[in-house]
Amino acid sequence: MFLFVANETIFRKCVDPTKQGELDWTKRYNIIKGITRGLQYLHYDSHPTIIHRDLKASNILLDADMNPKIADFGTARSFGADQSKANTKTIVGTYGYMSPEYAMRGHFSLKSDVYSFGILVLEIVSGKMNSSFYHIDDADSNLVIHAWRLWRNESPLRLVDLAMGESYQNHEAFRCIHIALLCIQEDPVDRPTLPAIILMLTDSITTLPLPRTPRFCLSSMGDFSSQYTHNSISDAWIGDSDLP
Repeated sequence: MFLFVANETIFRKCVDPTKQGELDWTKRYNIIKGITRGLQYLHYDSHPTIIHRDLKASNILLDADMNPKIADFGTARSFGADQSKANTKTIVGTYGYMSPEYAMRGHFSLKSDVYSFGILVLEIVSGKMNSSFYHIDDADSNLVIHAWRLWRNESPLRLVDLAMGESYQNHEAFRCIHIALLCIQEDPVDRPTLPAIILMLTDSITTLPLPRTPRFCLSSMGDFSSQYTHNSISDAWIGDSDLP
């Protein structure tokens, strides 16, 4: 069965300079909320529970009304009613979107998709794609590090895509960045659940906890489509002294 979508993917819409202007803030905000509802269905309303494991910009399709559709379930895994997490020796997915516990140890859960969602939100807000790698001499190429620097310097709205002009709402954009940073916390326990994210997005008076420094970035990675070994991945731990 083939699904026709009139407006390609958010990858094309957000990154292509000739198309970025087609997504004003209202459209981007609605896309973020639509992806959240889609994940809510997969995680809580679907039976069995489905973990996508490869949530990324090129797997979010847009229909004629710019409604997002989560696509490509080739790497998805289903969970039974009494199951909340699992392990694998074969790591599949896309560099730059993988949660640290999945990339390093093959542990995946609902919170693995939450991490990927956080990266997606940063990309939709900024119009930039997250780099798969971290290099200390080129930290700005990593969207997570760049977003955290702006957050810590109390200027997170500098992350917002200039292609939107003045269309964005400061408080909504700020809140989306805040939620994204909570989603990419190192410890899965510290990441919000999908019901909590929906509440954060729809109820502006809900108080959000402060995010911690996103300490994990991938610096070198082996072929995740092959058999996983710990030695195929090198991790860079980013402390406060490393982020001016």
